[in-house]
Amino acid sequence: MNMLQKLCTIYRRIQLGEKFKHQYNCHPSFNIKRGNNACIVLWNKLEIAEIPFAHQLQNTFHGSCFVIASGPSLAEVDLQSIASYDTISLNCAIKKFNDSAIKPTHCIIVDHRIFDTQWACVKASILSGANCFFSYDGLSRICEREPALLKQGNIFLIESISRKFGIPRPTKLACQTDFYNDSEVFVDDKLPELCRSVGFSANLEKGLFSGKTVATWATQLSVALGYKKVFIIGMDLGGTGKKHFYADNNNKTPDFMRDYEPHIRACFEQVRRASLVEGFEVYNLSKDSTLPHEIIPKIDIEEALKLAKKNLPTKNNH
Repeated sequence: MNMLQKLCTIYRRIQLGEKFKHQYNCHPSFNIKRGNNACIVLWNKLEIAEIPFAHQLQNTFHGSCFVIASGPSLAEVDLQSIASYDTISLNCAIKKFNDSAIKPTHCIIVDHRIFDTQWACVKASILSGANCFFSYDGLSRICEREPALLKQGNIFLIESISRKFGIPRPTKLACQTDFYNDSEVFVDDKLPELCRSVGFSANLEKGLFSGKTVATWATQLSVALGYKKVFIIGMDLGGTGKKHFYADNNNKTPDFMRDYEPHIRACFEQVRRASLVEGFEVYNLSKDSTLPHEIIPKIDIEEALKLAKKNLPTKNNH
């Protein structure tokens, strides 16, 4: 970045101010015009595409869902065994889908680093025909790289409960007041300082908790879409000591061990709490996952398939 670019970045951040700090990573030419059910994406003040909000798909799916993360244990899994069930591909798990010659039902990518360093995974997710859930950071980067893609796929804007584009970020105190009195939102009252990012929400219109990993987003999303049994594959969270199921120098070592305590752990504690209240079930199929069985039960693929079979309809019977 040259000196002029640095000065422009500093000036833009001053213009945005602290309340819009969450938009610092977006390109200055990117903007969103919000509607009730969709938003207009603008690039250099020109309308590029109309993107629906994720809540348009709230409670439109049923049965079981397999959430496919990109941890090392995914390498041992045959995705053909779950081909008849709905799936959510996380980040670069789309590589495994492509290698297995099957298509995911949904894809979610919310980390801007994936858009920066793993562009092929973003493009493959869109071209798969799956419902793709992207952050506004992601939409900004698509505008930079290949804006025509925004018109080619089933793309939805998914947002954090405390970071929405064009809306000032609420204070911690405001979030505490709102969330502690909202029966749809689950937060840890022992961690009030993290209430803007750690918790559980299955209301896509209100937004989801970020929790420092796409797996927390995907878990909330799967419940919001209407699935009652959720099986997570490849969520090792550093438990194997390896990076991902694929070898790729573009992907840096994940931040799992730094972020696990308390962000990731506390988020999944709220998942468990919400599951007991709302009546959904979440299982972890990674036996070496850092996340303990006591928070999210660990089962193997055979047991998962038995539970899923009892929880029809499958993907052909929505």
